[in-house]
Amino acid sequence: MLEVTELVNVALGRAAPEGVAARAPARYAARVPAPPVVVWNVCRHCILRCPHCYAAATPTPSPYDLTTAEARRLIETLAQAGVRVLILSGGEPLLRQDLVELAAHARAVGLRPILSTSGVLLDGRMAAALAAAGISYVGISLDGLAPFNDAYRGMSGAFERAARGLACAKAAGMCVGVRMTVTRLNATHVEPLVEWAVARDVDRFYLSHLLYSGRGLKLACDDLHPEESRVLLGYVFETAERLVRDGASLRIVTGGNDSDGPYFLRWVWSRYGCSAAERVEAVLRRRGGNSAGERILAIDHRGHVHPDQFFTTRVLGDVRLQPFAEILAHPLREALRNREKLLEGRCGSCAYKSLCRGSHRERALARYGALWAPDPACVMTEWEIGVPPEECAVEAAEAEAREAVV
Repeated sequence: MLEVTELVNVALGRAAPEGVAARAPARYAARVPAPPVVVWNVCRHCILRCPHCYAAATPTPSPYDLTTAEARRLIETLAQAGVRVLILSGGEPLLRQDLVELAAHARAVGLRPILSTSGVLLDGRMAAALAAAGISYVGISLDGLAPFNDAYRGMSGAFERAARGLACAKAAGMCVGVRMTVTRLNATHVEPLVEWAVARDVDRFYLSHLLYSGRGLKLACDDLHPEESRVLLGYVFETAERLVRDGASLRIVTGGNDSDGPYFLRWVWSRYGCSAAERVEAVLRRRGGNSAGERILAIDHRGHVHPDQFFTTRVLGDVRLQPFAEILAHPLREALRNREKLLEGRCGSCAYKSLCRGSHRERALARYGALWAPDPACVMTEWEIGVPPEECAVEAAEAEAREAVV
């Protein structure tokens, strides 16, 4: 995750690098045995049919969802292990009847529960109950303005219902965010949706690159080309800069592609010079790029633990069958901690490796069938990352060979 607005403030000298890290300790904390953030898909079913859904949500409930008793024990286990933030996701988490109870229990044992939802089921009563239970932030997913959003997500009126849900959450005193997963199908909606969010005093706009997971794997052919992503990021960076100068409250964040960080660093250098770039680099270096399996873990509706919510092809353990300490000791977590030594191709040779750490391994797996292969969605050019041209040629041949096998 790249906190673009925060980093613009750092570049402008309006915020100190240490202050940015202090405001988000879970994101910038030292890597410790237990991750500070866990994403938990409390159920798999959903009333929408989003084509990029990483959980491949189903229309009917799964018989394998954790029971209320199992869920309460899991929450207690996470708190005892040192987890700080619990993101309640799905499917559609508001379809789970005991969601308010689970959020309250999480808060009671010392976790910070936050909600990730489509927003279409969020009304005033539910918003008030969630706020009373301790939920301080609600992230609502949208893929563009109506009617595109409704057709894309498979429900007439979904945009308006989500907009009402967002308003209800704000009225209940919670911070609200809009999350948008961008592809070629909806890239033209980014700008108007950002302006829509500004007009409604939304607190955060999260622009996510496409992850090749769940149904999103079938959408990979519609992913933005790196050059297209660079154009979009240019707009995002300039918009964040404009909003900062205008005093707007909306914070812009990007996610799903850790090469955004090095690209932003070069943007700052070209716009503000070396001193500003050094301040930004200090923040990026402390964050350290992708941290799947380290600062974050994900638990699916069945209780299976993954390095993150998109990294579903690798299972670290089962909370129903194993102690959490045993799951945390899975060897893949150690490999991910040492990923900079294991990355191959352009990722292995990249001058910005310590700032990005190879970005998302699940995209490398999906495209090349190799865990340490390059992330195909990297937005940096070979010249920018400092990879020798002859190595690029070898890597391209190897990538084609792997893709042919897959």
